[in-house]
Amino acid sequence: MCTGKKVLAVQENFGQVAACDCGTVHVSIGPVSVALDSHSLRNLHNLLGSAVHKMEAMEDGQPESIFFHSAHFESRKVLKLKH
Repeated sequence: MCTGKKVLAVQENFGQVAACDCGTVHVSIGPVSVALDSHSLRNLHNLLGSAVHKMEAMEDGQPESIFFHSAHFESRKVLKLKH
């Protein structure tokens, strides 16, 4: 992680979200960590919110859509080397 991190959220035994001075947001869930910019973090929030909404609709017995639409994934490579 970068220096000067600020923890934004923590859920014990699950994960955490931390922001660095460089503008990168680090999302860690278990052994998986993803470095995002703030725009990508908002997109992740929208994606997960949509998934939760759809799961709740399926649990309520509403029909599931059979169509799947996917756009080009937004990504940014972050490479950090430790000496």
